[in-house]
Amino acid sequence: MDNPNTLNDRGMALTQAGRYDDAIKYFTKGLELEPTNPVFLYNRGEALRRAGRLAEAKADLESVLSLQGEEADLLLALGLVAYEDDDYDLAEERYERALVLRSAFPEAWNDLGVVKFRRGDYPEARLAFEKAVALDPGFGDAWFNLRDTYEELGLKREWAKAAAKVKELGSEGDGEGDDS
Repeated sequence: MDNPNTLNDRGMALTQAGRYDDAIKYFTKGLELEPTNPVFLYNRGEALRRAGRLAEAKADLESVLSLQGEEADLLLALGLVAYEDDDYDLAEERYERALVLRSAFPEAWNDLGVVKFRRGDYPEARLAFEKAVALDPGFGDAWFNLRDTYEELGLKREWAKAAAKVKELGSEGDGEGDDS
């Protein structure tokens, strides 16, 4: 008999290994034991998102929201689901709400910048990416995105500095938050 902790640990390991469908099975088994466990709902929601099953991911994450209320990390996850579903308005709303709850949240600043970039609002994208790298100077994805934003704005000196930082960090667009 699997206990909830074991099921969650297995699901997390499978998620990290990119075996999302297998991970989802473990989180679902955990939810059969504890139907309102927000940890299982959140982790399954994340595995579902990574598997491209956005409607199911949104349902799980919104269940967590109704159980626990607004938390910055949860709003970031909901923003990612909305972004990947091409709902930029909702994604932006979720990221901004996450930043109200935790202003020093570089991932939310980066993801907000990605939405702004996609919309062609390069000045606002720049501000968001600059905030992300100010909060976390080693945040490669944000530097990558900032470099591209500087290029769109024609800021050659800033672009060169950001490009050097991208190279230093080895962040040539390998993360989920990249705008390209």
